[in-house]
Amino acid sequence: MPEDARIEIRREGPVALLTLHRPPANRITQAMVQELAARVADLEKDPGALAVVVAGSGGRAFSEGLDAEEWAAFSPKDAQSAIQRGFEALWALEHLAKPTLAAIEGACRGAGAELALACDLRFASEDATFAFPDVDQGWMPSHGGIARLPRMVGRAKALELFVSGAEVTAREAAEMGFVERVVPRGEALEAAQATAALFARKPRSAVHAIKRALTEGEEKPYRNRFLLESQHSVQLLWSDAYREAQEKARRRAP
Repeated sequence: MPEDARIEIRREGPVALLTLHRPPANRITQAMVQELAARVADLEKDPGALAVVVAGSGGRAFSEGLDAEEWAAFSPKDAQSAIQRGFEALWALEHLAKPTLAAIEGACRGAGAELALACDLRFASEDATFAFPDVDQGWMPSHGGIARLPRMVGRAKALELFVSGAEVTAREAAEMGFVERVVPRGEALEAAQATAALFARKPRSAVHAIKRALTEGEEKPYRNRFLLESQHSVQLLWSDAYREAQEKARRRAP
């Protein structure tokens, strides 16, 4: 990794590990946002990367959010451009064809929490904490959190978290529905990588179709979600993986 890089990509077989590399807080700069967008584009084109784990380096924090000093120096026009860049980077991550899993150790706050929400699954250590403290600065989540969190926890609970700025534990986050698994301290990365490896062993065409149908379906009216599911499932009938699986089933049949 170049000395000035802050987003590290490392491949371990078919699993790619994307790491925020700015310890101890892994606060996100605009350079990192641009780098994240570029790395996600690279992962989309990499045929060998079948699942992606997102983590923070150092163990103290997944990410404590945006770099406050950098943000404070922005004019409203600069901030508006930064919001658009952040939205586009996390939108690309959310719509990546490969499954994405956030491995969360320590603090996960503000834009860092919004980054985690853009992943498909969130695995958190038992000492992880989550918060959206933007309200105390006269601000609000601006990188997609307002749209994503209510789908997971409901409108009322999302409003409570955003307006109170309250910190919640990993267990509380799991009970609310925006953390999928809580593991012992220090084991979030290992757990996420193990699940990512499991996903990577499944037929690629089917995994991609399932993710596309789910992700795109959330953006469409209810009836259109059924049409989207039908479209993707019919396409799989012509895939090599489907034909091979059916041939194996026929050979096993009495």
